[in-house]
Amino acid sequence: MDNLRIFKEKEINNYISNADLNNIDIKQIKTDLRNKLGEEPAVRLNYKNEEMIMEDGSGTKKIEKLHSITVIFTVDQEVNINGMLTTQPFPVEKTFYVD
Repeated sequence: MDNLRIFKEKEINNYISNADLNNIDIKQIKTDLRNKLGEEPAVRLNYKNEEMIMEDGSGTKKIEKLHSITVIFTVDQEVNINGMLTTQPFPVEKTFYVD
């Protein structure tokens, strides 16, 4: 694993660890991560759904809780194209668990 990928993963993890996940705003997350990573990543919020049965038998209540955040960012990798080495951005998808 290269240093840039390690750096970006640590920055994302630190950001998510310190973020207020009760008032989550995807647009703000993208802006904040763009400032830290130098690129605007794709961000997906992954929710876990639970169904709670009411004690009085009146029905059920669905509860949706943030389970993880998946971030897709890029790292440069060297590739050989027709005998010439060049660097190209490659996507990295990493899921960070919050619960």
